[in-house]
Amino acid sequence: MGNNTDPGDLVDKINMLDIVLTLAGASLSIVGAFVLFFAHYLRHKSGKPTDEVRQFLIFLTVADMFNALGLLSGVARFLNSEDSTDEKVAACHRYEELGCIAQSYITTLFGMSSFFWTTIIAFHLFWTYEDNCPSSIKKTLLYHFITWGIPVAITTAAVSKNVLGSDLSVGSGAWCWISACLPQYDRTLWMTISGKGWEILMYFSCCAFYLLIKWRKIKIRRLRRKMNIGSLSPSQTAVQSDVETKPHEDIRFLLLWLIEVVLRIFGTIRYLTAAVRRHTAKEIKNYNTVDKVLLHFQSFGDSAQALCSCLLFCIFDKEIRNLLKDNFFCNQKRSEKRPLLTRQTTVC
Repeated sequence: MGNNTDPGDLVDKINMLDIVLTLAGASLSIVGAFVLFFAHYLRHKSGKPTDEVRQFLIFLTVADMFNALGLLSGVARFLNSEDSTDEKVAACHRYEELGCIAQSYITTLFGMSSFFWTTIIAFHLFWTYEDNCPSSIKKTLLYHFITWGIPVAITTAAVSKNVLGSDLSVGSGAWCWISACLPQYDRTLWMTISGKGWEILMYFSCCAFYLLIKWRKIKIRRLRRKMNIGSLSPSQTAVQSDVETKPHEDIRFLLLWLIEVVLRIFGTIRYLTAAVRRHTAKEIKNYNTVDKVLLHFQSFGDSAQALCSCLLFCIFDKEIRNLLKDNFFCNQKRSEKRPLLTRQTTVC
């Protein structure tokens, strides 16, 4: 397979800033994931019910955490490889690197799983907006099949087709994804199938679910204006009061897709511009300069999803923040009191 990428565009594309940003985003995401897990445990321990959407958030965080771990291993491999040398680019990675393929498998699988869980959360909020009944076992199994089964199938197919490898940072950062050695059409096809296509679909589908929920809220408000609350049946009153009390919680979960867009849009723009350049042979003005700037943002954004979930659902959530604070400081106070009690016993 020949290299279809201009080697001059690839040498020294990744600099130390990209590596630092990836390391920072991935490390903070892993810490944020554990904080979210611990907060979930404390909330459950305090006797508060765990609804389905919070369980989905945990599954999403698991996917984001493993994605961050994969990116960390990708950076470690990049620092010990020679991806950016003229010889390596010209050779087009004729030999397979198992570490690169394994890292690409992890980040591709869990990256897709993250997109699917984000979409499932938005769909679930839309579907259960006026009816809080828990999902049936069949529906829950379907959710898990979609979010884990489809990514595993696609990524395993990619391995069997030998398309995973170093993409020389054309669509990624300091980590592996789709091999740069593939023909142009195959590269774009597999980049779309194994990530970017699902990501773009997530943007539009989650936006649609968000707008549909907003429309339902507007319809309910109009209904309230037309009909006196006192003339409604008890069941209608219960539905309306439930809708009025739950939006704050739902809006935070709906913000997950916006966070995903803000963090990942830079990589999506790089993917689209690279695809246009690859297939039209048109020289885009200031392409390399803009691409390097976008790469800086992508290096942090692609690894920071779990961090942002932690900020949204732990740090900016007063209830969870107080739970974490009480647990930490109460334990600290207990440990400080023990030596004091020992001294008092000795004096007596």
